[in-house]
Amino acid sequence: MLGKLIFLFIAVPLADLTLLIVMSAYTGWAFSIAVVVVSGIIGAILAKRSVNSVFSKIKRNFASGQISPDLLTDGAMILFAAGLLLTPGFLTDAFGLSVLIPQSRRWYRSILAKWFKESVNFRYVQMPMPSNENTVDGDVLNKSDPTATEEPRKIQSGELLP
Repeated sequence: MLGKLIFLFIAVPLADLTLLIVMSAYTGWAFSIAVVVVSGIIGAILAKRSVNSVFSKIKRNFASGQISPDLLTDGAMILFAAGLLLTPGFLTDAFGLSVLIPQSRRWYRSILAKWFKESVNFRYVQMPMPSNENTVDGDVLNKSDPTATEEPRKIQSGELLP
């Protein structure tokens, strides 16, 4: 895994630099740099819009007690895309912009999920039930309720109070 990361950290910037040099030979340095700057600006605008959209959906889901792994993955992917857009170059900008498009992000998410399922081994371990030595048996009396009697009532395990 470390070898793949080292390769990516060397190969991707070199490929971006090579593509920038080749394109600038045909179009000129000013145009090549302008394309990189404009793609970065467009990417920043799209990233901000995407982050705001996804994070507001995440907040709504959390407020309603739901957790959506797809939204959390989208948020992480958008932050990754924003990091790619900070890196000057055509390849990183093109990939970062493609991650910001919701339809292609779904495709990337499905590929990521498939890779994760194939490469990560899950192991289930049966944990022993804890003993009841730390459990305290008690009574609950709601003193703020004017109709409450002084006689405590037993609460069943897992029962919620009104």
